[in-house]
Amino acid sequence: MAAPTFSYLTDVYFSPGAAGQVPAICERLGISHPLLVTDPGIMALGLTERLELPSVSVFAGVHANPTVENVEAGVEVWQERECDGVIGLGGGSPIDCAKAIALRATHSGPLESYALVQGGTQRITADRPPVVAVPTTAGTGSEVGRAALIGFGPARKLGIIGRQMIPDAAVCDPALTLGLPPLLTAATGIDALSHCVETYCSPRFNPVADAIALDGLRRGWLSLPHVMERPDDIEARGAM
Repeated sequence: MAAPTFSYLTDVYFSPGAAGQVPAICERLGISHPLLVTDPGIMALGLTERLELPSVSVFAGVHANPTVENVEAGVEVWQERECDGVIGLGGGSPIDCAKAIALRATHSGPLESYALVQGGTQRITADRPPVVAVPTTAGTGSEVGRAALIGFGPARKLGIIGRQMIPDAAVCDPALTLGLPPLLTAATGIDALSHCVETYCSPRFNPVADAIALDGLRRGWLSLPHVMERPDDIEARGAM
């Protein structure tokens, strides 16, 4: 297995075809039977097969905005199938849900008790199964983020936030975004640009984040029009 392309917050494997490294990454992390968390759209596109996992259980019941019910349903599959790791495949919703499932797999009590507004950050420990995140869109950053946004009722979304929520590995394969419809390509591209603007405008002192934000803005601003005009441009997809 190749070394991570770079390591910042977590190990990031970045290249067209990087999805083929997921089995070896799982082996390195001690995962022999992962729970693959995704959504019906990803299943319909056949992207789960691109990971070439020899032994896997699939939970594809994630909503467009993941709910606590989605998380608890995923935990049930985790327990029934005796999984030992979690893979999130898709946009921010499946990846956030995967991170929350991994937390609940080893942390007792209601998920809400681990929300930031409930003082839950201090309750989140490193005692959780390994998590691998495989994004299929450009916008969320959840694969390297320390938060999972989960819905608790129709108008209540809480952040489960902690250093231990960051996935153990992020596999960023631009080839997985080639089939993204134009509307989702545009929406997630603007999302990526928005995150860069948000980061750079933050009053917090973080020159490393400022540098990443400026570089991301440049790449996104130049590449998003190319992706919209030429959806199969793998270089532009990689820049996004």
